[in-house]
Amino acid sequence: MKPVLIFLIGSAGSGKSTIGKKLASAHHFCYLDKDVLCNTFTGKLLEAKGYSPHARDGNVYYRDTVMPLEYETLLNVANDNLQLGRSVILDAPFVGYFSESDYIQHLIVKYQWVAVIPVVLQVNVREDVLRQRLQNRGLERDAWKLDHWEAFVQALEANVCMWENIEVISVDNSSDEFDLDRLTALLPMSTMPSSSPKETTGMGIE
Repeated sequence: MKPVLIFLIGSAGSGKSTIGKKLASAHHFCYLDKDVLCNTFTGKLLEAKGYSPHARDGNVYYRDTVMPLEYETLLNVANDNLQLGRSVILDAPFVGYFSESDYIQHLIVKYQWVAVIPVVLQVNVREDVLRQRLQNRGLERDAWKLDHWEAFVQALEANVCMWENIEVISVDNSSDEFDLDRLTALLPMSTMPSSSPKETTGMGIE
């Protein structure tokens, strides 16, 4: 079976991590969260330059120097798993690369993903629900977003994924109902391993 590489994208607070973990658990995928993988060294690099370890939004040093290192690390770990034949879910915004229409093709060439099936799983959520979720989780890295809400929302609306030659599956996660089996049916089933018994989570599919 060909391994699947799922680019799980969506705003912070959209619930993409919950969806990704449920999907990975049901189908035994490797689940890689950029924040979990990189936050420790990212925080240290920011502090070394005199910034808060959480200063990402609007930080040019983070955007131009640290962020590329995060994504390189994430993709290198993903590649190791893909070369072993394991499907992978990448939980990361990828917003900084949305404008690069050939981004996926570049990765395919770089990592020689001849036998890999890439797909984008985009998680959407209503603005009011998103704001409430960010407030409820109370993370320091969300402070800028909440303090500059209009600018944050405008940036979300402006950042449209322009990647070419890749299937994009969109799900709406604004409600409290979500059918994992229905989501699975939208993915490349010919490459999916057998799932565990049917499971329903608290999210809805568009």
